[in-house]
Amino acid sequence: MTSHPISVFLNGRHFPASAGSSLRQFLAEHEPDLHASLARGGAAATDARGLPVDPDAPLVAGAIFRVGRSARQAQEDADA
Repeated sequence: MTSHPISVFLNGRHFPASAGSSLRQFLAEHEPDLHASLARGGAAATDARGLPVDPDAPLVAGAIFRVGRSARQAQEDADA
């Protein structure tokens, strides 16, 4: 059985994604810098409404995500 790609939107850009993959897996493939920031707690993932999302939940077609680095984390890293 062949899995067809689904469409997801990340930070205003359209991407094809593998059905059944998670946001974390998607980021590892398409946005490795954001993936690394999310993994170490320096970024947060939200849905189109700005509500936090589980980065390990399966993606659904048409999902809209924002993943952004924390300004506070960046400031703390700069002071170190």
